[in-house]
Amino acid sequence: MMKMEKREQRGFAERRWPLFSNLIGCYFNEDFDLLYGSLDGAVAAAARDGSLDHRRAILKEWRDWNLSVGVASDLRPKLKKCFSIAVRFRKPEQARHLMDHIYDSLMEGIRGHGVAAELIAQEVSGG
Repeated sequence: MMKMEKREQRGFAERRWPLFSNLIGCYFNEDFDLLYGSLDGAVAAAARDGSLDHRRAILKEWRDWNLSVGVASDLRPKLKKCFSIAVRFRKPEQARHLMDHIYDSLMEGIRGHGVAAELIAQEVSGG
């Protein structure tokens, strides 16, 4: 029963947030520490990867995810079920911090591309 629920939630996440799901799966899997040296290294790599338009699309998906699933007081179960994230969080605040750090790093990467990117960043952030 639990595996079926997890599979359904994972499928839902992949359909609703395909780019964001892919980012989490690629950078925060069981080998993140071997591939990137640390959680911060994985965040930095994720924020650098892809074109400006690709990162912009991920930010839009992150925002949609945050408005729906991200409002939970403890993100750990949702991150595990929706994205099969391999990061082990001891406290709910650590999960929230990681998700916010991913968002902030992606925004920084977009802002680093000049005036046109600043307009994109404002659009993505709702400003």
